Parts: sequence; C-alpha cells; structure tokens
Amino acid sequence: MKQRRFLSILLTSGLILGTLAGCVPGSGSGTSKNETQEAPKEEAAQEPVQEQETETAGASAAEENTTSGETQESSYLPLCDPGSETLSILTYQNWHASAYYDSEEGLAIENEIEKITGVNIDWECVGSGDYNTVAQTRLASGSELPDIIRIPNGTTGLADYSSQGLLVNIKDYINETDTPNLYRLFNEQPVYEAQATSPDGNIYGLPHAEFDINNYVLMWNIIRQDWLDKLGLDMPTTIDEYHDVLVAFRDQDPNGNGKKDEIPLGYQNDQMFGLYTFKEAFGFNNTDVWSVSDDGMVAFDLMDDKFLDCLTTLNQWYAEGLLSTTTDGSDSDSLISQDRLGGQTVSSTDNVIGKDDLVEATNPDGHYVFIPALTNENYPDNKPTISKRQSFHDYYAVTVDCTNPKLAVQWLDWVYASEESATLRYWGFEGDTFTEENGQRAFTDKVVNSGTSAIDVMRGLGGWPNFVGNESGEPFRAMYVGSYFDEAYNQFKDIMSDRVPIAIGTEEENKIYTEKWPDIDTYVRENVVKFITGNRPLSEWSAYVDTLKSMGIEDVVAVKQAWYDRSQEVMQ
Repeated sequence: MKQRRFLSILLTSGLILGTLAGCVPGSGSGTSKNETQEAPKEEAAQEPVQEQETETAGASAAEENTTSGETQESSYLPLCDPGSETLSILTYQNWHASAYYDSEEGLAIENEIEKITGVNIDWECVGSGDYNTVAQTRLASGSELPDIIRIPNGTTGLADYSSQGLLVNIKDYINETDTPNLYRLFNEQPVYEAQATSPDGNIYGLPHAEFDINNYVLMWNIIRQDWLDKLGLDMPTTIDEYHDVLVAFRDQDPNGNGKKDEIPLGYQNDQMFGLYTFKEAFGFNNTDVWSVSDDGMVAFDLMDDKFLDCLTTLNQWYAEGLLSTTTDGSDSDSLISQDRLGGQTVSSTDNVIGKDDLVEATNPDGHYVFIPALTNENYPDNKPTISKRQSFHDYYAVTVDCTNPKLAVQWLDWVYASEESATLRYWGFEGDTFTEENGQRAFTDKVVNSGTSAIDVMRGLGGWPNFVGNESGEPFRAMYVGSYFDEAYNQFKDIMSDRVPIAIGTEEENKIYTEKWPDIDTYVRENVVKFITGNRPLSEWSAYVDTLKSMGIEDVVAVKQAWYDRSQEVMQ
C-alpha cells in the first residue's frame, strides 16, 4: 500500500544509509471526496532509535469515516491515478513518542492524504536535533535528492541551495488551474507570497507558517492573579503600579507560609534577557527587539536611548530584590511548584495554563494570567502592542532531482493551502476527533479528555504535523475550551502586532547578516543582563552603543530594512 523506508543514522560516523526514490512522472484526473482535519503542537521529541509500528483507534476511524469536515468534490483530485505515483520527502520525524510518519502502516491522517491526492509518499524522517546535519549532508552531495525536502537553516539555507541550482522555481507551476489553493492563498493573504518570494522574484520553497495560529497565542509576561486578590491589589496597568505590586509580593507574604520567601518575578523564554520586553512601557510600540515606524523605517530598539530608561528601571528592580537572581530562569518551575513565584517573563498562552497545573499541588487556587500592556506617564502618547511570535520559518522545497515537479507542486498546493487539508490535519476526522454543529466545531472527548494532552492525541494520528505546516489557530484554541485561553485571546487580540519579518535575502545580505548578527545578538544579550544586575554600570551605555556600531549593527539594520521593503512590495 505504501512505500516507506526508515532512515538509520549512525551518529558516530555521520553515515546515512539509504536514499530516496525519485519522483515518478505521470498525471491523472478525476474526482474524489476530501476529508478534512486539524491538530495542535508541542516541543519536538527525540529521534526514535528504531522504527515502531503504531496502531491507533484513529486508523480504523479513518477507514470508517471516508468523508469528514467540510467535504467537497474537487475536479483536480486525485492528482494522479491512485497509487500510480510516489513522491519522496525528507523531513522531521513526528513529534510524538511512538507514532512515526515512516512506520509500516502509516498514520491515519497521512494515509488519508495519500487516499485523497492519489500520491504515495516515501518518507525519510529524521529527529529534529539531527535534521540539519543530515539534510546538509544530502544537499552537499548534490545527487539522489528527495523530491521534497525541508530546507535546513531557514531563509539563508533556501537562498544558498537555490543559488546552487538544487531547487526548482515552483512559481512556474503556480496558477489558478493547476494550484488553485496556493493561487487563492497568495491573493487573499499576500504575506505568504511575500515570505516565499526570493530577491530574484522566484519562489523556491513554501515557509512553515504559524501566521494564523500566532493570532491566537500570546507571548507576554504573567502574574499571579490569586496573589493580587489575596492582597487586595488591582491588576497593575502602569509601570509604576507594576513595581508596587512586585514590592507587595516581596513583603506581604502572599503565599501565606509565614516566610519572606516569595520571588516577585522570574523568567521563562529568553531567560533574564526577556525583561527587555518591558520596553513597551518606555515609548516603544512593541515587545520585540526590532520595530517599524509609521513611515516604514526599521530600527533596532535596544540601542535607542529610551531603552536606557527601561534598563534603569530594571536595574532598580534588581537592586530592590524584586527579580530572581537565577539569570537563566532554571529555577522558575521549581518556584512555581513551591507556590513562591509571583510572575514570569515571556510565557505563551498554552504554557500559562500549564503553570496553574504546576502550582496546583501546593496551592489549588494558584492562577497565572497575563499582565496588560503597561503604560508610563513619561511616555503619554505611546500605544504599546504585544509582539506575536515569528510567523514563518523553515522552507519546503522541490529539488531538481524530482522528475515530476508539477505533481510535487500540486501535492504541496493541496496539503499546504487547501481548506480540506487544514481541516484534516488540524481537526481530524468528523465524528471521531471533532464534531460540527451550526458551523461551530469542537473536539471530542477522545481528544480533550483522554488523560493526555490534546495535541499528543492528534499527533498520534498524524495531526498537527511538522512537515509542510500551515498551522491553524481555531483548532488550537478549541483544545483549551473552557480555560484561560479564550479570556486571554479576547483581551489581547486587538493589540497584537507582527514582528519585522526574517525574509529571504540576497547573497550579500545573507553574508552580512550571518557574519555580523550572531555576535551582535550575543553581545546584546550578555550586556542587557549585565546592565540589569549592575555588573556593568549604566554609565557605560554610550560605550555599549558605540560597540554595537563598530560590530556592524547599522549594516544589519540596513539588511532588515531591505527585507521589510521587499516584503511590502510583494504585498502591494
């Protein structure tokens, strides 16, 4: 039924055994009914040591439910006579402990994709931790490449391998007839085309997209709502009120154990450096290190003198004992479980919900929520927003060894951009993993009340895949129905802003960025922490800025400006 091959990697020697079959030429026509589904996301699991066969209840459900979701007939499906064509794909292994894309029986959702498209998939899967090394080795050989590959090293990798002539310009195949879904997506949401377009105007790959889901998932700073309530404090709305709350957390024993053992504020993502996000209260319009002015000028905010005001405040907080002294944030989960942590920087919505689970064993009333975007009387005209996560990363490309690139692009078109595929991959099978009534979908108990995480259930069926991803927000939100997720979404949805994009650069731009930005980034992170802790005096701010200029920050800003400008041009 399927042609599958398990990739064995001898990590000690770096030897990769086996190669992928080439794309078989051919074409087909006909009509099929499409099943639709979707699913959630988590951190990558380690690469499996050996192949395992996985049987799931979803497999039988997939066979029983030959139609699901918004089933509709599509004149261009299947893409070929069913089973007559095979495409090989090199990508990450599934982020599930025991359900593998390349298992002998396959996974329910991937099997359904094969049924709908008519195209068999020959999987070559590698754990995410080893993937770049493996993919780089394959691409360096320049021969016997898979038909479709997840490009290592993001935009830089895409530019590099396309310049070497290893990737197909898929723009030649994108039109209203052959790839109606990509055609529609690019017209309705031109940001996708902008992120896929190289400086030469060609398209060599499709980006893994979190554009939609990032409209739902906040990344911001959190606070103990139950501690505020216990101390009779209102939610702070200004930077000064927030300071006073931290002082109260330090001094007024909100955990009620009779000890002065509370840590008012700790760190999650970006460790202590994540405190820079409070810059939004100091005249900046977002919580990212980059910003774009109303007239379209890109700036690196952590060298602006307004950021010195922010650092001065953070330095004061540290001196007053309001901040955790564990700068890498490694003690945060322990402090939460001990009912001792009043807040945390840069947490995501789904992680916030998990914090309540951590504190519950010690304090059943423990509850973390996001703080509002804080204002500052010294910057009365500022209207801060909360920056979304980066919306696009990594690319899926068709290689020059594919003998039927049109078929490969048509397969990508349906999997990446069709509504049917989005339902199938992120919701699952109607009647099994989700129900729909009056246009409203909800996950079944099988997904949300299984005793394990909803996303893990879906990934066990092959949902919320880490290949050719275009992640949807509504099904992710539905996994947390009845939780704090909806409250947070409704509170912040109108003040979330996109980050300055990481676009596909020219050879010169990539050279500047890869040579200069990593050292600058390290220097900034180290010195922001030093300024906060007092290990570098604030009086050396000007020397810090001068060093950034000598390291080439202005060249990097110019590159980011070029990326932004080109993206805007495509979107016009």
